[in-house]
Amino acid sequence: MGGYDLISYAGNAEDVVLIRAFAGHRNGFFVDVGAGEPVSGSLTKNLVDDLGWRGINVEPLPERHARLQQARPGDVNLRLAVGDEAGAATIFRVVPGPGMTGGGGLSTLRRDVLKGHLADGWRHEELGVDVVTLEAILSPHAEPGFDLLKVDVEGVEAAVLRSADLRAWRPRVIVVEATVPLTTRPSHHEWEPHVLGAGYRLALFDGLNRFYARDDEADLHERLAVPANVLDNYIPYACARRAGLIGPA
Repeated sequence: MGGYDLISYAGNAEDVVLIRAFAGHRNGFFVDVGAGEPVSGSLTKNLVDDLGWRGINVEPLPERHARLQQARPGDVNLRLAVGDEAGAATIFRVVPGPGMTGGGGLSTLRRDVLKGHLADGWRHEELGVDVVTLEAILSPHAEPGFDLLKVDVEGVEAAVLRSADLRAWRPRVIVVEATVPLTTRPSHHEWEPHVLGAGYRLALFDGLNRFYARDDEADLHERLAVPANVLDNYIPYACARRAGLIGPA
């Protein structure tokens, strides 16, 4: 791999931290709420490819869900949104304005979050989506003590986290996007007390996400506590593509 041990597919090298933390732990299980793309931006691709993990990908945007279905046939791929009340809702798919690209990762259930993006020049489309609780997803598919819960839902993190009994499910690691979308303003005050009260300790804030380990997992907490760095010998996905180390997704 051109002298590198790992390609980081995640936007902030979160997968580098997770691969280090779970090194040697094969056939683990994850639940990824707001899974996004199966390759670019994915926190779980390296866990799947290198350690044989499987899990649940929850993604409400139809085109992203279709790509997950194609790339991750061994996973459970659900085209749903997650919240603290089941029902039907509108998701605001954020799309580029003139001269802009991307936007899918900014899509949100919250109109107030959308307004901020519109003020910055983004546009949007409205899609209907079914909303279920996290408890309803975990009950048929997961076992208590599963390895990783990741939540990235553009402002709805608090509703997701309170919609399941974390004390009963006890995922070993929880990773949550912890800033207001496209800003450095912290948002963890909305949900962190719930996580800490369920028996977790903060291991790392990487500038975007907060990583928690169970309070009975001291070794795992220690391995999570160091951000991705040069000693991890990784290369970002975009750089690997430009260098010709890998082809397009």
